[in-house]
Amino acid sequence: MRLVCTLYVCLAMAVTALPAAAQVPAAFEKPAAPGRLVDVGGGRRLHVVCKGSADGPSVIIEAGLSQYTAASTYGKAQEAIAAFARVCVYDRAGMGWSDAVAEGRTHRGMVEDLHRLLEAANIPSPYVLVGHSMGGLLVRQFVQAHRGDVVGVVLADATSESIFEPQASAARAGIIAQIEKGLTNGRPGVPVAPLPAGTAPEVAMSFTPAILAAVKDEYQAIDRAPADMRRRHGYGTLADLPLVVVRRGRTAQPPSVVDTLWRAEQEQLPGLSGNSILVVADHSGHVIPFDEPAVVADAVRRVISAWRRNGRVE
Repeated sequence: MRLVCTLYVCLAMAVTALPAAAQVPAAFEKPAAPGRLVDVGGGRRLHVVCKGSADGPSVIIEAGLSQYTAASTYGKAQEAIAAFARVCVYDRAGMGWSDAVAEGRTHRGMVEDLHRLLEAANIPSPYVLVGHSMGGLLVRQFVQAHRGDVVGVVLADATSESIFEPQASAARAGIIAQIEKGLTNGRPGVPVAPLPAGTAPEVAMSFTPAILAAVKDEYQAIDRAPADMRRRHGYGTLADLPLVVVRRGRTAQPPSVVDTLWRAEQEQLPGLSGNSILVVADHSGHVIPFDEPAVVADAVRRVISAWRRNGRVE
């Protein structure tokens, strides 16, 4: 089983996919962290995995909602980028191997967590930020808060402010209720639903109550955004920062209404910067870093090239 869907979709499959011929054992043990656990203040640690070594910007991947450093989601893209740059993936609080915090988080708090991590881990600026899915909103907010540290952005099938529209809010409420259902009889450290035999430990851990609770809080954090961030461009624009927008090319056949609306939103995102291009990942669904890691790596390379030339992204 590969963690290539957002976790709530995997949870829905697991909760409804009975009977379970083989379950993850009750004695499940969380695997060792593949990266570093860095104290970001007060003894709280965030988990970060960095690879590659090269002169130039540090590349920081901001995961989508419910995603973390499990290799099956971002590992291939990270390896591809590491061939020409220093690239780091991290786990937000409560996700993956990072320590949890109290419920009630906000996107602004998540952005400041990342900034503290980069300082504490001695990951130097300038940065190229890669935002996948909801990570795109966090990347844009990071630019607003720390503009001088960022020299370019890649948005990979990134979420826009349309996430605050009524239909999206209603869908989110249903997902939160589904996660709460999964948590009802959860036991610490034990996946809340049966999983197929052979499920990798780093995937199975995403179904444990601790991580599900963090996912729930991340969904609720969307609805904690203040009114000024809910409007068009509420998470900020990017002036003339080099920007590559990568949208998915794979859709239903024929494309559904949702596909059509999503494509229209993606094609508006290059307007966030006066120095941008749009790239289509023809063979990808939503999880472009997994489906076509080379496309994400090429987008990063284009941004770095534009920064080196102090010119247009091409």
